[in-house]
Amino acid sequence: MRCPACQQPLREGDAACAACSLTLASLDAHLGIPPQLTAPVADMAKVLSLSAHRALAESVRALEQRFPEVRAVVITAAVPANFTPELYSFWLFNRTGLFSAVEKGGDNHGVMLLCDTEAPRCVASIGYGLEPLLPSSALETALTAATSHLLKRNYGSAGTAFFRELERQLNQASHNWPQTFGYSETGTWFESGTGTLIRTDTSTDEDLY
Repeated sequence: MRCPACQQPLREGDAACAACSLTLASLDAHLGIPPQLTAPVADMAKVLSLSAHRALAESVRALEQRFPEVRAVVITAAVPANFTPELYSFWLFNRTGLFSAVEKGGDNHGVMLLCDTEAPRCVASIGYGLEPLLPSSALETALTAATSHLLKRNYGSAGTAFFRELERQLNQASHNWPQTFGYSETGTWFESGTGTLIRTDTSTDEDLY
């Protein structure tokens, strides 16, 4: 993960960025009490129609059904003045209670899409647990898929396009997960076409996560 302020690498468990000293507490001082949001769709900006809200929720459910380890959320919001979408997304990801208390650090496999209605622009944040599994290029590809809809300020379609492309990117990345964790028999871990991780070799009882 990189610091949302200075883009220098952050390590799991760091209380502050070693390069710029950013902390969540410093953001709290400016942003106040975090909003209470509800997954999978939190329309803070009130820009989604009922049908768009439903379509977005369905695209999140489809992603989570194919990859049950992943938790996904989409938020629409007007990013406060003097804050970048990256900073505001970082704060929302960590302060709004969208992820449970046990989903911390390497146990967090969350994906949060923030659609800034002021720009308009989207940014994505992921938990530490997903970082070794999903390359940054995959997130960029998913965000690019949303761009044409954002230019029209169609936030529902932008979110849906993002999650559909992210599902494809996860499917592609999953072929490399066994090698990432040091397993050589790729075919025993991925069931092609389903997105489901399987284990036919019983030499170990350890789970992927």
